[in-house]
Amino acid sequence: MPHLKLPDIVYKYTSPAAARLIIANRTLRIGRPTEMNDPFDAYIDDLFDVELKDSYKAAAVTFVDILSRDPAEFAKRIGVPLEEAIAASAAMNAGTVAQRDELLALFASSAVEEMYPQLKTEREALEIQKAAIVAQFRNSGIFCATRSNSNLLMWSHYADEHRGVVFGFRPDAARDSFLCLLEPVTYSDIRPSFYKPFDPLVGDMPAPTPETMRAFTRSLTAVKSTQWAYEEELRVVIPSYVPEGQPAVFISYYATELAELYLGHRVAAGDRDELVAAARALNKDVAIFQARISPGAYALSFEPIK
Repeated sequence: MPHLKLPDIVYKYTSPAAARLIIANRTLRIGRPTEMNDPFDAYIDDLFDVELKDSYKAAAVTFVDILSRDPAEFAKRIGVPLEEAIAASAAMNAGTVAQRDELLALFASSAVEEMYPQLKTEREALEIQKAAIVAQFRNSGIFCATRSNSNLLMWSHYADEHRGVVFGFRPDAARDSFLCLLEPVTYSDIRPSFYKPFDPLVGDMPAPTPETMRAFTRSLTAVKSTQWAYEEELRVVIPSYVPEGQPAVFISYYATELAELYLGHRVAAGDRDELVAAARALNKDVAIFQARISPGAYALSFEPIK
């Protein structure tokens, strides 16, 4: 998927109560994955519950195929003498179907690690990476925004059934605002996997550096089902950011970043007046709009409030 440029304005749907706190404290909430409304955002346990050695069952056919057609490649990947690989390849190619099946069973078993210690070393390295990623994910901080200010479903789900508001923030790159870190969520029908990016037959594994760990953590936290694609979500994922025992932390934004405020068409008069006054006290240049139901269409229109 091509990288999408961050829009000039990013939007956040909230209830009236949350809106008051966002304005009064000039902060935005960074929650844990378990705080997300989509359980797949928090549920990663099943992505890690299969030991890498079990994946050799699926890789066994590849092992045998490489040994059969290219013993030199097999020797390089597995770390065995070339002469040994050539001899094993010749014996296998001259054998019966039953003997080939026996070899497949051998490669699919845990005994293969005893025969080829390099595979055991690679598995143990991946297990260390897996443990580090789980720890990072457990304490990650996530902030979500969107490209759209007019999505009817999000007004209903996240803005108190149109009684709340939508904030429009203009990320301040000159002052290195954290909002500039927002990136688009990728939508897929297939969930990400820990093991998929790593081929146990390839010797050159990615090093477990902070950069590769952050990139891989993001691949687990910034992919959602295509059924959520209507949200056009933008997301910041900060590994190991929320302290143990806390559900969330708060990050300050700049007052001038509050560029727009959209009031739901069902907003109570008291909430409207309070939020308009508070937003203008924070940033006198904020543009404020009242949502209205568009005649003859399933859509909203926005009238400026002077």
